[in-house]
Amino acid sequence: MIGTEKKRREKMISLFIPCYNEEKMIEENIKKIYETLRKLKKPFELIIVNDGSTDKTEFIAKRFAPKQKEIKYMFYENGPSRRENLAEAMKKAKGEIIVFMDLDLSVDLVYLPKLIESIEAGNDVAIGSRYKGVQARRTLGRKIISTIYNFIMQTYLKSKIHDHQCGFKAFKKEKLLPLLEEIGYDSKFERGWFWDVELLVRAQKKGYKIDEFSVQWHAGKQSSFDLKRELKMLPYVLKLKWRI
Repeated sequence: MIGTEKKRREKMISLFIPCYNEEKMIEENIKKIYETLRKLKKPFELIIVNDGSTDKTEFIAKRFAPKQKEIKYMFYENGPSRRENLAEAMKKAKGEIIVFMDLDLSVDLVYLPKLIESIEAGNDVAIGSRYKGVQARRTLGRKIISTIYNFIMQTYLKSKIHDHQCGFKAFKKEKLLPLLEEIGYDSKFERGWFWDVELLVRAQKKGYKIDEFSVQWHAGKQSSFDLKRELKMLPYVLKLKWRI
């Protein structure tokens, strides 16, 4: 038992932070995330994934990232890709546990230890949920859109997940990498935010053990969500049912 617990503690964490035009919050929030990881007393790497930002995000990240050896920086010129470049970055993870979360800290960092512990406990996937017991702080319009979206995914794709889009997820690396190869890289960016749904639906099809737990969530200061743009992914969604 003692040996097992020690092995769990030594698993390395690779935490990815996707960002796009986040000059106003990147330095402050990366420092908060870094300090939270450091307090866990586990080996980790914190990777900033710049998805084609056009503001000062890159300048700021390059200025402070080298000060801590655990912080790494990646830049993709062809963004914003929503999730495609993030997926490419995650393939380079050194840790056995891969995590990604939103830079705006919509999900409080108090939940980060629980996310990681869920994977250490044997789950293949762990995801924060805004719809399992805790009222999300968001506008009525966004809540209605999100509720309808998740309902469609549950009925059309037979998903058992309550909240597909919450940007607070962790995976066993050995389970995630095959999924990333399976879904591939959408160079035309037709998939959009549907990347999360496809990943989770495919994980369920493979029988992965998924832990969805309630988190306190509040809308960030800004959002890149665009309803008209995301509606363009509907043809992709309709076709997916017959591909998996």
